[in-house]
Parts: sequence; structure tokens; C-alpha cells
Amino acid sequence: MTIKEKQIIEIAELLDTGMICFYHRPTGRIDSHPDPNDPYFDPEPWQDVIDRIENEWGNYERIEKMESFESYRVIENFAYSLADESFKKKILNAISKRKPFRNFKNLIDYSDYRQNWFDFKNKAYIDFVKRQVETIKK
Repeated sequence: MTIKEKQIIEIAELLDTGMICFYHRPTGRIDSHPDPNDPYFDPEPWQDVIDRIENEWGNYERIEKMESFESYRVIENFAYSLADESFKKKILNAISKRKPFRNFKNLIDYSDYRQNWFDFKNKAYIDFVKRQVETIKK
């Protein structure tokens, strides 16, 4: 299986937005749809994609999103990557409390490090997808 770098980036972006991604081995096509377990999921606009995947299930590889503990680790790694000790401590303190993701979002959204965070998270997701692709190849 040969997934191009451009496709890895596309998959990473789709996963980050909550989509479920599938790689169609015969054509190299990326198919995706929202998570059907999401309470707001409306299958109607996605039915063609869902049917296509179900009908050819053996030709697809599912690319998984990060689990909560993996997303938490990305946030933690981002904090440790910062040279600003004060902000690093704020992040580590915020994520050690109840609702760590919300606390982090509230902190990062109004900081000078917002874009740094998006860049860091994007790279982490690309690396995450690459690791899955390598596993699938084996």
C-alpha cells in the first residue's frame, strides 16, 4: 500500500475534525464520513460513502483517530516543548484538573501560542497517521 504524503496530510486533517477515514487499496482513494456514534450524526448526506465502504469492506483500511490518552499526550508534549516556563506551567496545571481538554482550549485560544499549538498538533497527527500506515504495510 502506497499512501502519498498529500493523502497522509488529508487524512490527518480529516481525523482531527472528527471524521472516520478509510483508504481504498485498489484505487488509493480516501473516503471519510462523520462518526456514526456521534449523537448529532445524520447518515443521510453520507449514505453513499457508507454504502460504498460497507460493500467493499475487504478493500479498505480504516485509519483510526487518536484516543483521548493520545490527544492528552500531544498536549503534554506541546507544553514540554515550550521555552516559556510560565506558560508551560499554566498548561500543565490546567490539564491536571478536571476537564483537561476544555481547560487547555480555554488557555491556548487566548494566548500568543495558539498558532504554535495548531502547528504542533498538525505535525503530531501527521506522524500518528504515518505510524498507522507503516503498520498497515506490514
